[in-house]
Amino acid sequence: MTDIPRSKDDGPASKPGRRLRALLLPSAPGEATVAAAPQVGLKTLMRRFWPMARPYRRQILAGLAFVALVPAVQAAEIWLFKVAFDEVVVPAELDPLLWIAPAVIGLAALGGLIGFGEDYTWTWAGERFLLDLRVRFFSHVQKLSLPQLGRRQTGDLLSRLSGDVQAIESFVLGGLAEIVSAAARIAFFGGALFLLDWRLALVSLVVVPPFALSARWFSRLAKEAAREKRRRSGSLGAVAEESLTNTALVQSSGRLDHERERMRREGEGSSRPSWRVPA
Repeated sequence: MTDIPRSKDDGPASKPGRRLRALLLPSAPGEATVAAAPQVGLKTLMRRFWPMARPYRRQILAGLAFVALVPAVQAAEIWLFKVAFDEVVVPAELDPLLWIAPAVIGLAALGGLIGFGEDYTWTWAGERFLLDLRVRFFSHVQKLSLPQLGRRQTGDLLSRLSGDVQAIESFVLGGLAEIVSAAARIAFFGGALFLLDWRLALVSLVVVPPFALSARWFSRLAKEAAREKRRRSGSLGAVAEESLTNTALVQSSGRLDHERERMRREGEGSSRPSWRVPA
């Protein structure tokens, strides 16, 4: 079993961190494990793929507007619950319900319409952007020379065409939506919290730095695990393609059990962690 790669932050004081890395990283490569794709920075990814979303930028902007409006509606609903508690429950008065109840129903209907608009616009733009990515990748692979194609297994290429391209679409468009959604939630929910009780809002900010640091640390581990997941997916695709392409030979030579166990080993390699931690 191979050692876990050590980062520049590893040292005597980071032993718990190395132990956690051991829990998340997979075991040693199998016999058919393909090479990992090279790491690409965030700026490079956006510079390379964002221009392809240009034909759908109107739909993307509309989707971002819907994404930003969802937290606004949710904050208004929270404020209405506060009003209902202060003006109905505490004084035991039912008259304010005459306008509070229709307002709650209206906000629920508005939230449903905004949610539908968000899903529709993002699905419309995302599916077309995804198709463009796959066609471009397929065209690029077709233009490669035979020696270049020989360095990649066909099953791995098919896995990249489906899974990796989907991951790029999720990163470029889904990541943008997540950023806008997080910023809108901070703005609307934070503003509502300060309006309701500024002292409670200040107390809640105390937990922000620890959560931010832990999220940043775990994100590095998640990135390594995600890259390994994509690599193992390519390995499974390579094993499946080789076996299915040579089905007649496998059946005639009586190697069905061997191929089944080979597939099992490659699949287990992606889910079984490496427990050996370097000293």
